[in-house]
Amino acid sequence: MYNGVTWGAVVFLPSLDQQFYRDEHLFVHLRHQVVMLDSEAVSLHPIEYRLLALLVKHAGEVVPRAIILKQIWGDAPDIPRHRADPHIHGLRKRLGVYGDQYIETVIGIGYRFRPLHDLQHQGPPEADALN
Repeated sequence: MYNGVTWGAVVFLPSLDQQFYRDEHLFVHLRHQVVMLDSEAVSLHPIEYRLLALLVKHAGEVVPRAIILKQIWGDAPDIPRHRADPHIHGLRKRLGVYGDQYIETVIGIGYRFRPLHDLQHQGPPEADALN
């Protein structure tokens, strides 16, 4: 696991106290499994949430398809190579107009969460209410 990612002015800080990603549009709190888009709660299917959390934890880095399959579906030998694709599609759809901005397909390799790097980092909304 990575200790933290700084991507321009947007910061994701995985630690025991703060596990969140935030920019102007998207907020993801990993410990509380909260996802908000433009200040509205986003309802994700469990697999979509796990995919988003995995990608956010590795923000800015390509997460290979094999790692995604292992982390989300385990070691089952019969998992189709493209099993994640419809779930990624659903996740992009739930992220609305920002879906393709945040989640990049790296053809032949996997996916990358692309933080919006021209925005300043802020703490989570209503941080006290989440702790």
